[in-house]
Amino acid sequence: MKILFIAGPTKSSLFGLAPLAIAARTGGHRVVMASTAEVVPTALGIGLPAFPMTPLSFTHLMTVGRDGESLRIPADEAELSTFVGHMFGRLTAAGLPALRDLATGWRPDLIVGGPHAYAAPLLAAEFGVPSVRHLLTGNTIDREGTHPGVDDELRPELAGLGLDRVPGFDLAIDIFPASTRIDAVTPGQPVCPMQWIPTNQQGPAEPWMLTRGARRRVLVTAGSLVTRTHNFAFLSGLARTFAALDVDLVIAAPEDVGAALRDEPGVLHAGWVPLDLIMPTCDLIVHHSGTMTALTALHAGVPQLIVPQESRFIGWAQNLAVLGTAITLRPGEADPELLAGAGKSLLTEASYADAAAALAAEIAGMPLPGAVVGVLEDLVAKGSACGSS
Repeated sequence: MKILFIAGPTKSSLFGLAPLAIAARTGGHRVVMASTAEVVPTALGIGLPAFPMTPLSFTHLMTVGRDGESLRIPADEAELSTFVGHMFGRLTAAGLPALRDLATGWRPDLIVGGPHAYAAPLLAAEFGVPSVRHLLTGNTIDREGTHPGVDDELRPELAGLGLDRVPGFDLAIDIFPASTRIDAVTPGQPVCPMQWIPTNQQGPAEPWMLTRGARRRVLVTAGSLVTRTHNFAFLSGLARTFAALDVDLVIAAPEDVGAALRDEPGVLHAGWVPLDLIMPTCDLIVHHSGTMTALTALHAGVPQLIVPQESRFIGWAQNLAVLGTAITLRPGEADPELLAGAGKSLLTEASYADAAAALAAEIAGMPLPGAVVGVLEDLVAKGSACGSS
């Protein structure tokens, strides 16, 4: 079986799809991972054949329209959702020509796309093959059909295919443990649960990453997209707050960002570190509500202090707080005193660790990617799936 995976324009979207792609390849199937040229080197680095579907970067897609005019990212949260949808539409439009050329010659039997990879159902409709939606976020807007703004942005491409909207997927793969879900996927769509295996860009393992020290370990991160000009103030504020506590502080960030923070008092390490490697040695993670980050912590049974940087991530993060494995603050509440107090509670009150351990056990009971590959085989062979929402 030949499977075309289509990731979004970020490393996190690649890491979300990677466990299933790796399992399919290990199971003997031919796999190609498509993404932007910016993400392709990371795909190659984790051992996946990768196809650059567009040279456009994430920053370009967010800030430049199809007509070449500069775009302003809206400050209003209500406008931001549709703005982001148009960006996903531009990504699809930019990638479709190259993906169509690939599919014409290679002829995949199945196309698996992330929740924002709308090229997947479009190509599937054009080539007459099934498409699978691989859910990568827990928030409502990314789980309920097509993101607002996408259909409008893709009017020319839809018209060329005789469509008035992006078609649906044949199957959804849900990597979220049932107790953490705040919304169902598109009603009536077949759904298959899958245990997501934490996957990261790797680096040399060091002994301290694999073992606990004498003090409690706190990991702070603002994700892989943080730069010296984007979210740096947020990350450095978190770092200063937790460096003042009696903990070993690890700051997970791109190397150039880490270099600006690693000499701060109380910092054990600042720079790139594979989260899947170090997370089991941590007592707490403090982060921006990145979904792959949160799922890595859930997998390891680590309590979380979450400060969402976008409103669309607040609902799912708050649900983790309701479940007792996290404390979720709003961006305006992230002052040092409140952060430190929440961190101390998460480190000292056993209920948080117990709740985190229970969620880790729930995840461990979900079907592994290898089992879900069998579901994909059935979908292609018989058009069947494994359940319904």
